[in-house]
Amino acid sequence: MNPETEIATQPTVREPVVTAPVEPPVAAGTSRAEPPDPLAAITLRPRAFASVLAVAGLLLGLILALVPVHVAGLDDAEQTSVSCGNTIGGVETPLLADGLGNADDAVLATYVGTCQQAISTRLLFAWPMFFAGVLGIVWLGVVRREPEPLRAE
Repeated sequence: MNPETEIATQPTVREPVVTAPVEPPVAAGTSRAEPPDPLAAITLRPRAFASVLAVAGLLLGLILALVPVHVAGLDDAEQTSVSCGNTIGGVETPLLADGLGNADDAVLATYVGTCQQAISTRLLFAWPMFFAGVLGIVWLGVVRREPEPLRAE
């Protein structure tokens, strides 16, 4: 007998394959207790996680903006650095001249350009992080919280 004709004569209804164990039905009036999630005690909710990120961005941006920028000093024999100023005040030329000692005007002008470049690089990271933190905190204050679902205990 040909297998194709044998398949054609059989019914084409197939039973579903069981992929998960079948749980017995729950009796009326009772409820099945689910085990508590072990990670729920140590994980943050999304709103709390967003507030942690916003505060971290605000503080890190503020710290990066206020901490002075340093560049390498003139002396090749020693590893020294010269303070340039911070991102808020810009290059402080008298502070830079004091750090360099008795340097001529051409060296001082070169260091002012180097400090300006270093401060602008710091600006690329400090202020966007600060303003992202501020926006995150404002967003957390303006956007409503979703009500938590009631738990049946």
